[in-house]
Amino acid sequence: MSTPEALRDAGMDATTNAADPRVILAIDAETANANASGERWSANDIRDRLPVSHGPLVGARVRAAATRRPREQVRIGYVPSTLESTHAHPIAEWIGAEWLRPVGELAS
Repeated sequence: MSTPEALRDAGMDATTNAADPRVILAIDAETANANASGERWSANDIRDRLPVSHGPLVGARVRAAATRRPREQVRIGYVPSTLESTHAHPIAEWIGAEWLRPVGELAS
């Protein structure tokens, strides 16, 4: 039997595998830029910087960045999604990990 997490991960993998690699690179670049900015950000912000929403791909790529090691970003809270289809469902808010290391807020 599949767990909710396994089903989530399978869906994200399917979304990523079906995507145009150039779009994946564009989303990953925007995620890296958001992390480097030192500002709080969410998938809402990444979607706003792209010419097309790309459905669930933005969330899948943000989660992929969140699971890489060394850490690229740290979840610091939640904000409402701006996608109408989600009815303001909470989504993670992030900050680049490099901005937390200097003040000792992130364990190595």
